[in-house]
Amino acid sequence: MAGTRLAVTTVDQNYGWFQGNNYTSGLGKAGVLRDETTAIGVEGNKVTDTSGDTRNHWFQDGSVNNKLLLFQSRYQRKDDGSTTTLAPTIEIRDAKTWALTHNVNQPTDWPSILNVYGAVSVGSYLYPIDFDSAKIARIPMTGSSPYVETATYTFTNPSYPADKSYGVALSADLAGNKLYGLFITVDNLWAATPNYQESTVVEIDLVTFTETRRTKRVSTVDYNLNLGRNAFTLERHGSKLYVCSIGGKQGGGAPNPNSKLDVIDLANTGDPTGLAFTTAFMADEIVGELRDITFTNDGNAYVLAGHYLADYTNFNGHVLQFPAANVEPEYLTGIYFFPTIFPNQGAVFAVLANDNNRIWLARGMYVDLCAQEVSLGEALTLIQTKAAYEINGPANTYYLNSVTLYGEDPSVATVMPLTKHGYQAPAFASNSVQALFERQRFIREEEARRQAIRARIVAGRKK
Repeated sequence: MAGTRLAVTTVDQNYGWFQGNNYTSGLGKAGVLRDETTAIGVEGNKVTDTSGDTRNHWFQDGSVNNKLLLFQSRYQRKDDGSTTTLAPTIEIRDAKTWALTHNVNQPTDWPSILNVYGAVSVGSYLYPIDFDSAKIARIPMTGSSPYVETATYTFTNPSYPADKSYGVALSADLAGNKLYGLFITVDNLWAATPNYQESTVVEIDLVTFTETRRTKRVSTVDYNLNLGRNAFTLERHGSKLYVCSIGGKQGGGAPNPNSKLDVIDLANTGDPTGLAFTTAFMADEIVGELRDITFTNDGNAYVLAGHYLADYTNFNGHVLQFPAANVEPEYLTGIYFFPTIFPNQGAVFAVLANDNNRIWLARGMYVDLCAQEVSLGEALTLIQTKAAYEINGPANTYYLNSVTLYGEDPSVATVMPLTKHGYQAPAFASNSVQALFERQRFIREEEARRQAIRARIVAGRKK
């Protein structure tokens, strides 16, 4: 337990708006939560005055020092009233002290990476993935010019040449010197009914930094024969990768029936160019879109499932427990329902496992720390809940923007999972101006709902 932390970035309800028509700074903050056995410790305001869209990623540098990559999307409103995207601010910070150790000069140093959506290190190299450009960069962390991009992999989907692909997640196989990237493909991210194609996982050889295998499209009709559409999660456990997919557009009022959990067997060599996978189960077998999966050291898997209600303002979800060896419905060993159907209040939803088998649940404005459940039907024991404003307040209108489990002790940190971003609609992950406006609209509408609820409560008390 010692040395483990949860790094959290938060945002004001304005989501990046600041005085002077400037979206670049002032409303984002970063802080830390600690598992203290019987409570959550708070180290708030580690970094302040960042942009509204600030995210963090944990990694280890070439000297096995724990680092945090703090990424800030930046925007500027021009004199003519239009808004433009600026080069992001990317900082490398010490994970223990949060001291700034390196500034990445953008866009010069990382020309392929303008919207970091995941990062993993292998040896003396850092590999960030870019959401909008579907690229992975190779970044040396040592030498005369550290943290300067030297090579790039760009994902293409020849099955759908007219559609656009996006980079979603990374996982690394240190022993095999391999990197795995998760990509989604869609005809129009902003359409009312976007047509998502099957997602793709690619294997990259880190010696040559070239693609060696990828999951293959099997059928255009039966989704069960293809990797899930609109994938959210790429989680490694043993020799397998687990991919949670929404199945297409997120369901409102009922879960998308095509949501599913796919399992990729990295050891399968039946096809030297293809990554073999099977479907563990579909959403309709569980009730709830399958959004995230994490594993504890004692051999359990936890799956986050749930869906929005019809107006997309409330979320109904639960966490499921399986033995890691059998992540299938018939082996369900426990279930943790959220206390109630709760207001959406932001879009971050993630489940993470601490190194001492604790469960962190990030959900909109709140982070829960739970002890594990013991049998089917028994809830996880809730140790404590912290609201975003309790981390980086003092205002009570802060929302989670990213969460990252990490450790300060290298012997602990080596088993930590990758960054979890929460599971907003992928459109919100874009660094485009349209995505910025969507983020602002989403949170402002939620804040208006909260204010209306407060007004009704006050009115009722006065009667």
